[in-house]
Amino acid sequence: MTATLAISRAFSPWAAPAARAAAAWLAATGADPVDVVRADLDAVLPRARPRPEIDGVVRHTASVLAPHDPVRWTDLGTYADSALRAAHAWQAAGAVWGTGYSGPAGLADHLSLALLRAEGLVPTWTAQVSDLPTHAADGRRLLDTVEDDALLTRCRRALAAWAVPEPATDLVAHWVLALIAGGAGRIVVDSDDLAAALLSGPVWRDLPALADRVVVWAAAPVPMRQSLGDVVRITGRADAVSLPLLDPVLRAYALLTGDERGRLRLALRTTEGGLVAASLRRHGLEDAVDVLVDDGTPCVAGDFALILDRPGPEGQPCFPGPPADLAEAEAGGIPVILVAPQDSVRTRHPAAHHLPTEHVSAARALFSRLAAAPSPVVATAGG
Repeated sequence: MTATLAISRAFSPWAAPAARAAAAWLAATGADPVDVVRADLDAVLPRARPRPEIDGVVRHTASVLAPHDPVRWTDLGTYADSALRAAHAWQAAGAVWGTGYSGPAGLADHLSLALLRAEGLVPTWTAQVSDLPTHAADGRRLLDTVEDDALLTRCRRALAAWAVPEPATDLVAHWVLALIAGGAGRIVVDSDDLAAALLSGPVWRDLPALADRVVVWAAAPVPMRQSLGDVVRITGRADAVSLPLLDPVLRAYALLTGDERGRLRLALRTTEGGLVAASLRRHGLEDAVDVLVDDGTPCVAGDFALILDRPGPEGQPCFPGPPADLAEAEAGGIPVILVAPQDSVRTRHPAAHHLPTEHVSAARALFSRLAAAPSPVVATAGG
């Protein structure tokens, strides 16, 4: 058993892909006990159901009030200060950790663990990275810069102690990447493509030994069940980032005739019900699309899983790595309708159906064919 200090903004009891990934990694590596600093996400996320198994070994928790996705230097510093205060209090009460862990949801966790690692509170550190730290979830390049303050002085001191050169730019993301390179003994990513993208970026490409510390690992998917019956059920997930990509699909669904719509049912799982409801109202689909709370419950996946490619990072043709939902659907044996830009590598991924983004007529034609086809023969997968 290894006592672990985990800094993970997204964590149980809240439901989010990053929270599930963090819980899965800690459980897979035998972390026990676990002390967790997380963000208070009650205002933006539902509570997870069921709760992950890692909850059984969580010893101490501290919930920090923080912006939902902090990227500004001052916000990152505020979060890190709160995380360090909690860790120092636990240490003063006798806590000792064999390792540290920073979660996959953005920059704040990695900055916090880097500072704790530099102080010697944890002898080793695993950083889990599921996104490009240089880009926002919607693909925009992050251009926030560091400030010449006490926090930057501490970061400079840590990089010097780890013999890692300071970044050539003042971008926040580059400084956090440098800190990960210097202090993390293990860097966990969920695909070979993401590993290659990070290792070829401007901060890591001149550190050849770093590749030896990168581990490609993906959590086991959430079990899903297929539905049976005369209605062809298509399920997918929606949030603020994916809704623009989903809009042409909804426009196509709104064009179906009454008989077609009766044969084809669309369901969306989301943690942002208000945004999804507003989008459905614009298309007159309030009563035609099922909206389900995405609380981490193993779900009825339907006859097809609608998977949206992640937005391409600014300056790159596509995101380096497949959507997490794609592995879940494939592991559950669910046929996939994969929506991706025509220049994305995802167009070569084996799927039951491919749809180009921004192509209403293609989606309309596919829906008509599915509605006219005989009932699919499906088998139950999962519980």
